[in-house]
Amino acid sequence: MKPVTVITGAIAISIGSALLTGSGHAQNKPSIPKEDHSDSLDKISRPLTKDCTFLRAGSALTQGITNLNQQDVGEINDFVLDSNNGKIRYAAVTYGGFPGFGNKMFAVPFEAITVMPNNNHEHDHRFLLKVDQEQLDGATGFEQDHWPDFADQEFLNKLDRRYNIRRDQDVPPSNAVIRANQLLNLNVLNIEDHQIGKVEEIILDTAHRKARYIIVSLDHHTTNGNKLFAVPFQAFQVKFDLKNRNQQNLVLKMSNHQITKIQGFDRDHWPDFTDPVYRKSLIEQFLFVKKQKDQGVKVGIDS
Repeated sequence: MKPVTVITGAIAISIGSALLTGSGHAQNKPSIPKEDHSDSLDKISRPLTKDCTFLRAGSALTQGITNLNQQDVGEINDFVLDSNNGKIRYAAVTYGGFPGFGNKMFAVPFEAITVMPNNNHEHDHRFLLKVDQEQLDGATGFEQDHWPDFADQEFLNKLDRRYNIRRDQDVPPSNAVIRANQLLNLNVLNIEDHQIGKVEEIILDTAHRKARYIIVSLDHHTTNGNKLFAVPFQAFQVKFDLKNRNQQNLVLKMSNHQITKIQGFDRDHWPDFTDPVYRKSLIEQFLFVKKQKDQGVKVGIDS
């Protein structure tokens, strides 16, 4: 299998408004709804239910997976994101709940996993996956240094059949993916290629299976105070370091002057990402990026 290829262009990812309601269980053959990609600022004002939730990717890594009988079946190791649109394509899991699978990882379509709030822990979530030993018969895992080729349509079709995923339309294969673990702790550069901070966390919208925001900490010479900043993915560009091709950076398409205008939050007081007023304020702070067409940055707003 070919290794994962990380795209070096701008990551164009939409800002969404509807989130997972957290009710119900994974179905045997879930139907994947088509998604509306129209650019409409009005959609951000749609009301959200109290049960909707955003997921912190870093906090979810190494978290356990259970089946519908609350039996442990595995563990989340990573999320595979389509860097063209931010879609959460797959979770990389280890099946510690079944004998004979060792420490190898297995790609699971994210549509097969149900993410539910844990009522006993406000910031915790439960990952549910309907899977059994017979269903995994013949499954081939992979090592950390040898990821599968996500442009291989035959490989993707086998995954869909194994996890009983039925799609309304063909999803074009793509090796333009990036993993959550690759994004976490990356250095953040400004538009002048000066280092200004690093990635602290990634916020996932589990309802539409998309990454929405990157949480960054900025150096003290860039901003005052020890605050964090929620930045839409589309404001960044993934870029390889010219001196070290194995090193990647995130370029925030803003000057230092523009960065001083954005509003942060305290580490101990995270914002409510289900609040449409707060999310609209983020759009307004970064909407100017849409006008910078010469920089190759696109802002998309969808449901």
